[in-house]
Amino acid sequence: MNELRRDRLLEISSDEMQLKAYESNSSTAVIAGPGSGKTAILTMKVVRLLETKIVEPQGLACITFSREAAREIRDRLHLLGYVSRGNSFFGTVHAFCIAKVLSPYARLFDHFRLSNPIRIASAKERKTAFSQAMQRLVFNEKDISMTEMDRERRIGILGDSKIQIPSYDIALQVAREYEEILHAQGLIDFEDIVNYSTALIQREAFVRKCLEAKFPWLLVDEYQDLGKPLHEIVLSLLLRTKINVFAVGDPDQSIYGFQGAIPEYLTELASFSGVKKIVLGKNYRSNQDIVSASEAVLESDRGYVAGTRKQERAEIRFQVCEAEMEEQYSVVVKQLIPEYFSRGVPYEEMAVIVGTNKEVSALSSVLQENGIPFYVSRHEFERTELVQWLEDCCKWTIDSSHFQFEHLCWYWGVLLGQKDSAIVLDISERVRLYSCLIRCASYKEDLKLWLESLQDGLGIRQLLAESTLFPDELANLDQLLGAVEERSDRFDLKSFAELGRPNNQVTLSTRHSCKGLEFEVVIMLGMEEERFPSYYDLSNLEKLAESSRICFVCVSRAKRICVLVRSKVHTLKTRKGPWEKPFEQSRYWAILENWQKTKGGKNNA
Repeated sequence: MNELRRDRLLEISSDEMQLKAYESNSSTAVIAGPGSGKTAILTMKVVRLLETKIVEPQGLACITFSREAAREIRDRLHLLGYVSRGNSFFGTVHAFCIAKVLSPYARLFDHFRLSNPIRIASAKERKTAFSQAMQRLVFNEKDISMTEMDRERRIGILGDSKIQIPSYDIALQVAREYEEILHAQGLIDFEDIVNYSTALIQREAFVRKCLEAKFPWLLVDEYQDLGKPLHEIVLSLLLRTKINVFAVGDPDQSIYGFQGAIPEYLTELASFSGVKKIVLGKNYRSNQDIVSASEAVLESDRGYVAGTRKQERAEIRFQVCEAEMEEQYSVVVKQLIPEYFSRGVPYEEMAVIVGTNKEVSALSSVLQENGIPFYVSRHEFERTELVQWLEDCCKWTIDSSHFQFEHLCWYWGVLLGQKDSAIVLDISERVRLYSCLIRCASYKEDLKLWLESLQDGLGIRQLLAESTLFPDELANLDQLLGAVEERSDRFDLKSFAELGRPNNQVTLSTRHSCKGLEFEVVIMLGMEEERFPSYYDLSNLEKLAESSRICFVCVSRAKRICVLVRSKVHTLKTRKGPWEKPFEQSRYWAILENWQKTKGGKNNA
């Protein structure tokens, strides 16, 4: 047991509910509030299970919401001294369904009629099929979006859940037509991957038996974000196999309703008689004022308490601008960031949270013009598993003593078409990868040359062009190379290796993207009624409740300081020309202002 693991175990032992979750030996639903240490519990749970409960050749499966979350879990496990076992899985639900369900079992059952090998539709092929479906049904773009269609495909899965969600008839019609067009070409998309896997697990006892034999434990991170298909997979395995489920999440942080995720799925799982419910109620991130203020936004007392900063008071501040987002950007750049920096808050402990990616881009330009370093988690390219693997190759190139070559070999095997991570990569391919990385090290000073040398030396472009599982990776690789060439001042080997982490930079994020982050100072822009919450959410109780959860997530990112900024007027484009529309303060502004007046917090309005 290394020192970090000993320290983590001591911390867990001092928190009664964390210890119960860590030591549970049966199916458990962990309701983990903000800052309660859910990822630490999850990773320590993995290590405990693999070292004391699960005997090889069995392993476990750990499913995450995003690739970044899967990577964080793998990185934390490495720091805890975990030695990789080929019979365990760590990744997204799509990766799990492809590698552990569809690839090994779909071809055994004729009624699924999937092509062999599986062919995943590219973004272009999906758009074409969607357009054709719309034309056949005589709908236009104003009637339905691809996002609405995909949501309908997710929530339409039937199974053991008793939760009912109203169907959107137009979306359902388009979904059926779209799938018929796509499947006629021998293609499936990412929604099909999960939906077909759900059906295989539900209908075929043989598939459930095989999964039970491989994985006596199934762990799920951010359960509230993963939606109906995964919920039905979990319930089917929970009710019809001996697999134990360990699910971690927070219904109050369910903010992806547009994707079909709702808080009730985790609540329903926790209600099953064979599932133990554990609530992690201590927040080890924020002081009590921030904890209480974030609960006030929900208009519900969760009873969470601060496990740190117990004598500290929060600073909750309200900044009013006259007009437009541009004035808010100016206040952030010329007043708020310099002020907090002068008070000793480093840039990496500040975050500015806005409503849209367009606003992130606009604020980025203002920060750049004023010479303030900033970090944006969203780039011109996606941080796919290939891009993350290239980042890891960078890390190994910079310092091979701090990154295991074995981790690089696993994904190289995936690229070569090796679907089962339990298979050891052929020695000749290991040597080829190692030799290529050594040769590329001569380009350490030029990231673009290093990337081009690596892709040419390994034949990555040809592999991607021939792949049926990575239809958009080649285009994404080109976008990465273009971004590196265009912004050479921002990208070198070191910055690319640390792409997922701010380095002496202010973080810019949308409200949805800030989940999982934490900062000393959080600055929230666009705090006007009808903008947050949106005008379109005001008449829909479910959407309004989700908007409140989004605000709860944003406020709870702060450790000590939360600043709300709004403008009195915004100019809207109308058919009759520009309209300078007055906006009132957001209801969340009013709630927090009232909370501060009646209950506490330092007022710096």
